[in-house]
Amino acid sequence: MQFSTTNSSVSAPQALAVEMQSSDDRLRTAALAAIGAPSQYLSRGHIAFPHSVRLDFIALGNTAELDAILTVELDQHLISAIMMPVEDEWHHIASFVYATSFSNAATTPATFLHTDRSLLAHQYYTAIFHAIANGSNGDFTESEAHLRILNGHAVITASFASAERSCDPTHQHPCDLTERWFQPDTTDPDHRFLLVTATGHVKPTESGDPIARSQTFETAHLRTFTCQPFAFSDTTLHFESIDTPTACFTPRDTQHEPPPAAPTPPKN
Repeated sequence: MQFSTTNSSVSAPQALAVEMQSSDDRLRTAALAAIGAPSQYLSRGHIAFPHSVRLDFIALGNTAELDAILTVELDQHLISAIMMPVEDEWHHIASFVYATSFSNAATTPATFLHTDRSLLAHQYYTAIFHAIANGSNGDFTESEAHLRILNGHAVITASFASAERSCDPTHQHPCDLTERWFQPDTTDPDHRFLLVTATGHVKPTESGDPIARSQTFETAHLRTFTCQPFAFSDTTLHFESIDTPTACFTPRDTQHEPPPAAPTPPKN
């Protein structure tokens, strides 16, 4: 997954979305160039039609204006162009390009991009992009990048490996599972945040099971949780670690609940 920034004036996102599907090769080429498509789609000859076009209007910045994300699915790439309104025109300010074949049913615009409320200000949103690198023996690593528009620029506020599975090639040992996510720190939800890392294991024979890649299956096998405190830096515009990871716990975890009372014998 490649991220690049730019600052160029472009047509309105709605117009670009229509031009992507035009029968005129010149219009399609110009629209693809405007969103940062790789050069292989811009050479002379037949210009491929997108397999899908998705347009989201969403508040990624800290203004009342809605920004735009135009996501296009091509033969060998998914591309998301981030655009923001500037006075009476639109500016293309960044692009994510993910090399993945259209024949791979596991990667679609929906798995590539989703949005969530911003951890920093709940009235705004964060665009979250995912890319998966598959290995042998059922191994994989999923990378996650969080994007917002701050001070008129598209910035990656956080990036990490959100899910991993590593299996022993000999199949003699369990596969290691890891999942990570960001969440507010309940002790200071407005300024501190936690990167939660959950780990577990799955039997080698289970890693090839058809349901083994499902989120529910993997979550059920997570056993150990650590939390690492983070804070947002106004200097780097990124979430920065402020302490080492420790085991996650709540006050309830450290208390021993009294055993349940014995049932009252029935009256005669």
